[in-house]
Amino acid sequence: MSTASSSAIAPFLESRSSRQLYHDRTLALLSTLAATSSPQTTSLLTLPNHPTHSSERRSTSTFLLRPPSSEELSVLLDPSLCNCRLVNPNVEIRLMYRVAGNGEGKSMAKWDLSAALKEQVRNNGFGGEWLILGVLLDGPDDATTTTATASSSAASALSNVAGLSNNTLLSECILEPGSSLHDNSEVSRTHVMKHASIVGCGSVTCPRSVVEASRKKCRFDMQRGSMDVEVGPEAGGGRLVRVCVESTLVDVCRDLNMDSGVTLAPLVPQPPTPKHDDVPAIPMNSLAPRSSLLHTPTAAHVALLPHSTIRSAQSVLSALLLPHAAISWGVTASHALLQWDATLTSHSDAHRVFLMERSEVGPHSFTANAIYGPDAHVSGGEVHCTVFGPNANGHHQSLLIGILWPLGRGNVGYGSNVGSNHTGRIPDQETSVGEGTFWGLGSVIKFPVDLTHAPYSIVAAGVQLPPQRITLPFSLITDGPNNMNLLTPGWLLHYSPYTIARSEVKFANRRMAKRHDFYTGWKILRAGVMDMLVDARESLLSVGRRQQQQQQQSGGEGTSGNRAPASAVQVYKTDKAI
Repeated sequence: MSTASSSAIAPFLESRSSRQLYHDRTLALLSTLAATSSPQTTSLLTLPNHPTHSSERRSTSTFLLRPPSSEELSVLLDPSLCNCRLVNPNVEIRLMYRVAGNGEGKSMAKWDLSAALKEQVRNNGFGGEWLILGVLLDGPDDATTTTATASSSAASALSNVAGLSNNTLLSECILEPGSSLHDNSEVSRTHVMKHASIVGCGSVTCPRSVVEASRKKCRFDMQRGSMDVEVGPEAGGGRLVRVCVESTLVDVCRDLNMDSGVTLAPLVPQPPTPKHDDVPAIPMNSLAPRSSLLHTPTAAHVALLPHSTIRSAQSVLSALLLPHAAISWGVTASHALLQWDATLTSHSDAHRVFLMERSEVGPHSFTANAIYGPDAHVSGGEVHCTVFGPNANGHHQSLLIGILWPLGRGNVGYGSNVGSNHTGRIPDQETSVGEGTFWGLGSVIKFPVDLTHAPYSIVAAGVQLPPQRITLPFSLITDGPNNMNLLTPGWLLHYSPYTIARSEVKFANRRMAKRHDFYTGWKILRAGVMDMLVDARESLLSVGRRQQQQQQQSGGEGTSGNRAPASAVQVYKTDKAI
């Protein structure tokens, strides 16, 4: 791999390493808990400091895990103090707190944490078989917990308060010192790290049944951050794409065999397959530092990286969010991978979807089995079994089914129906779309259609496009006589070159996904597009020559020389001018 390629994919590989660090942290704590031979055992555990904590002076910190003393347990259960309850009388509680320095673990194991417990723990129910309860101490561990998604709301104010309050049931959780859990009905099988928060939620769980069902449905693997997405024909039997949360569109196209064999290896290699492809012994939700899960009735099998948030969603099952990603405001989502700054929002339904950096779905959108490229936006429409490329937009009520649009950069007008089941059979067809295609208002596209060699073409308002393949770039497609389509080759080049110049500036300004910038910043008039123009010109010349031969054979006068029709001549002149 060249130095330039290594530099380009470095953020993706760093993200994978960061995810693995958080996963290893959970495993280390679970292993320490499992290795405890007696409920009264005290353990010391050294963990790497979170990479997001730039204020840490050391790369690692040592934590002490021990059962509460009789005095501390009395404080926890005293109605006038912490007012907590043991839902399961046999639950094994472990207090977790940070050791101040080297060699101080033995002496700190005898510290009485009653005062800290009274400040940080109030009105909770403890159940399950075990619970790791973090306690934030003064000194090197002293910190004010804040979240990047905080606002002036009451929920955000609570998420800034380290500790536990008003949780009906906390069961089999790892709640690190500095975590915030307030006003939740149930939190179980969840690892909440320092500065992370869960506030005002209903059920936050990670049952084995959900993990197994996700793996069976689409091979969803939280550790590897991968799953299968089926694009193309909606009826099934289409194209199965194995995506990782750090995948690029280059990797997706390679998996779909759409790169003409140029890319010999994945740009971002898939993580290695585990030796045992089964469900972890103790499946866990994971909230990394400064992530938040707020006011969501149901969340199961989720992993949030730093500064990501699930806020006021309806239900979220099997979702992995990279930093600054968000699922919010009434969304119902399952089997979702979100890259940096990706967003699912405002009463949208999303199932088996992969959103790349800075892409957004919502408000009021319905999508399933879809891959969204960087900077792609959809709102108010339906998108199914589709690859929706970079800088593509669908801001109105419309329908896309079985669309392969890897180069994106187009627009879907209001009322467009790109996915008509016109045959009366099952939806077993797909459409391949060229870069920059504009679907006009109310257009109806009957499958199969191939526009990959007609980039930056416009399908005019109300046009019905029957199954066909078009290889004339920059064309205008309108209704013609006898229910046929009328194609004007090169219309955009000849009549509206300003649009091309404006689009170059527009795409550059809207290209916010900086990690994907190394392959999404291509020019419109580049070598590959010019080759398509040359091919189109030769095709039209060939048509002109055949027409002349037919006229001569029929006794007509014909035309002098090998001349193409007048409309084609306009394309040639425009092409030569460029």
